[in-house]
Amino acid sequence: MLREVPPRSLLLGLVALACAPTGDHDAPMPAPFVTPLVTPVVAEVVAPPVVASASSDATVPDDPAQVREWLQTFRYRGWTPQTEIRATGEHGGERLYFNPTLARSMSSGASEHPIGSAAVRELYAGDLKTLKGFALMRKTGPSGIVGEGWFWYEIFGTTAAAEPTVSGPGVRDCVGCHAHAVDFVHSPATLREDPQPLL
Repeated sequence: MLREVPPRSLLLGLVALACAPTGDHDAPMPAPFVTPLVTPVVAEVVAPPVVASASSDATVPDDPAQVREWLQTFRYRGWTPQTEIRATGEHGGERLYFNPTLARSMSSGASEHPIGSAAVRELYAGDLKTLKGFALMRKTGPSGIVGEGWFWYEIFGTTAAAEPTVSGPGVRDCVGCHAHAVDFVHSPATLREDPQPLL
């Protein structure tokens, strides 16, 4: 049985009616809904670039309880870095900073550094990008035989929950590594291959 085909003019009329605009001709067409793509965020602590800020307080706090926040907010970044980030062996890397007092003393070749001298060592993971902690030394009095005139501080972790592994004067493990340096301070040219925890 043959179907009756509608006249061509009827088909063209239906197509024209379907395509004809309706309502306000100047109204914008609504944008099609697009489901946004969600990119997973990988939590990684990467040290911010070095930008010296004259407004930051670059003085190491006297209160040991305030040192963690001072380090984790990069206040020492107002000091000139003594090295680029560099490998310290298979376990990680470092970047060193001296405060102006210590930098002047080191440049002059002094055999004993003035009270107030300070150094910060940023501790990096093996990728040399991920910051995993800090070490600080600050001269608070005469150096003494066992480095008791130096305050030593080390912390692994970059959050407020991190606790220092070292905090105090004359810490034996710190002094053991620094005893052969000039007044306990290594030259920036000294390369170390010390074990650091893998974090």
